[in-house]
Amino acid sequence: MLTRLNRLYLIIKTTQNWLGVLSIWFQLKDKCVANFRNGYKFKLDRKSWSEYIRRIYLFSYFPTAKLFDEENKLKFFYGPRELEFSFGKWGFDTVLEIFGGDPYKDFLKFAPVKNKQVVDIGSAFGDTAIYFLIKGAKYVYAYEAFPGFFHLAKENLRTNGFSDSCVLVLAAVSGKSGTMMIDSKMDDMFGTGIKEPIFGEKVPIITLRQIVEQNNIQDGFLKIDTEGYEYEILLNTPKEILRRFSDMLIEYHYGFEKLEPYIKGAGFEIFHTGPTHVYVPQYASDENRNMYVGYITAKRK
Repeated sequence: MLTRLNRLYLIIKTTQNWLGVLSIWFQLKDKCVANFRNGYKFKLDRKSWSEYIRRIYLFSYFPTAKLFDEENKLKFFYGPRELEFSFGKWGFDTVLEIFGGDPYKDFLKFAPVKNKQVVDIGSAFGDTAIYFLIKGAKYVYAYEAFPGFFHLAKENLRTNGFSDSCVLVLAAVSGKSGTMMIDSKMDDMFGTGIKEPIFGEKVPIITLRQIVEQNNIQDGFLKIDTEGYEYEILLNTPKEILRRFSDMLIEYHYGFEKLEPYIKGAGFEIFHTGPTHVYVPQYASDENRNMYVGYITAKRK
């Protein structure tokens, strides 16, 4: 009920002809043109309803945002700075989550990134790397396994002027090094519940230990968002390597119970949110489909 009421509020807030839009919602009409208050127009019918909802969230956070280049690119102001992101066919949801929802804001009060070397595992479109640099990070080492996201992240770092303060690596991070096959044509972000394809692009796998030693990380900041691979990464990393980070921000996807004792044993103070249940229907098994998601923030004692 609260979700529906909030959605109704955002429709009225962002859309000039909101009564016409509601007629689609309540199936009184088949189609209309949604006229947003910022001048943006969207051809709306029942099939495009979810795309319309994405846009009401976008324009509620960023009223002057602009979608362009066949709506594969986005410009918006984050504070005084205008940012531009390419997101291709995958949509702007992750960019909106990081800069609109700003889920890291409260965590960074506890574990600031200012003047830190940041290791960003699961960098998607480069949005988190750019976010950390705006927040004052000294340098970011960003790792993305999905080739489609990697190429967009490279473009976004260059477009926004951050190429010199971030190294972006096409690689998966796991408990042991090797290679994996990734289908770069997938429509959804992959995770532990997706079977490895027979055909695709071969991507290297590296370990967190290799990242720390290759880049001489000292008192760094670690961020991990890897759709379930966080357990393999962290539980196979020696505790003395974890202690090369002063702070960690980890999005967990299948509960915090396995991670918390190990991280505490490495000498960290821990806080966690959630878990919140999330169902992912495209994954292979019930175990993978039922995610229990939240954040772990860890500060070295």
